Amino acid sequence: THSAEKKRTKKIKIFCNLFLEMSNPSERRYRTEQLIMNLRVSSNREDVLIELNDFIIQQSTEAMRMDLGFHLWNSELTLTILLQEVVAVYPKLLDRTLTMAESTRLCNALNVIQCMASHPDARIGLLKANIPYFLNPFLRISENVMRPLRFVTLSILNLIAALAKFDESYGHEILLLLLDTQVVPLCLHCILHGDQLVRKVATLILKKILMQEKGLKYCCALPARFLLVIQVLRQLVDTFTSEITCSQQLKYVVQCYLSLSRVAWVGGVCNTMRTNFPQQLIDNTFGNITRDDPEIPNMLHQLVLNLTHQPPQ
Repeated sequence: THSAEKKRTKKIKIFCNLFLEMSNPSERRYRTEQLIMNLRVSSNREDVLIELNDFIIQQSTEAMRMDLGFHLWNSELTLTILLQEVVAVYPKLLDRTLTMAESTRLCNALNVIQCMASHPDARIGLLKANIPYFLNPFLRISENVMRPLRFVTLSILNLIAALAKFDESYGHEILLLLLDTQVVPLCLHCILHGDQLVRKVATLILKKILMQEKGLKYCCALPARFLLVIQVLRQLVDTFTSEITCSQQLKYVVQCYLSLSRVAWVGGVCNTMRTNFPQQLIDNTFGNITRDDPEIPNMLHQLVLNLTHQPPQ
């Protein structure tokens, strides 16, 4: 149709302009300021969010993404406007009327916040501003959740994964702030009820937390909490037998188990872990997957040693 052709032409023109702008830092800065100003015009906001997402995609290096994230974070009203996009969708969660167009618009807003999170100062600032609390309602999904909401859930988990960077100067504080937002139980909920992509990103976040000493202690602090983590991971492994699983997702699970096994003896929950350990991980059920990544068999070997010999390593 004429309308579809017009949209394609407009998008091609945008990408051509962006390509030219990428070679000139001053042009990139001007484009950033222009998009930020345009974002304040509510009548044109949906189109601006699309353009802004296209511009984010064009940032080909980490340094360029960090620079853009820094300017977005420090620009007046930008975060407030993006949060308005989030809050505006709340009623759609109650009456289950979220459309794909509304989902796409919200995902575009979330992607801009994720771009902000590429800069360390913005990461800690977003957490101190309690941004995850605005997003938590979207993570309480059920198995029969409507398709548009699944895209939103995935975008939010990708944003949280971007926030969960602990190997930097703010890393310790970021971890504690994330734990306060109930990120662990929400990720476990997403693993239980999400689709394959949602489960993969939620498991990545859980793995990142478990690989930190404070995060590991949090998950093992209460027997019921430890048992829940173990049981959810076991159910996740059970799903691998009925779907095509990538080596990366399997690796996340093994890394979670390996972290937990390192404190099982100390916490007196080693028997609980052994009882709930999925035998599929060590009976060659996933041999065709582990062959693609030699690191996985090595981790599984260490995991077995940790569960059968004290002290673990």
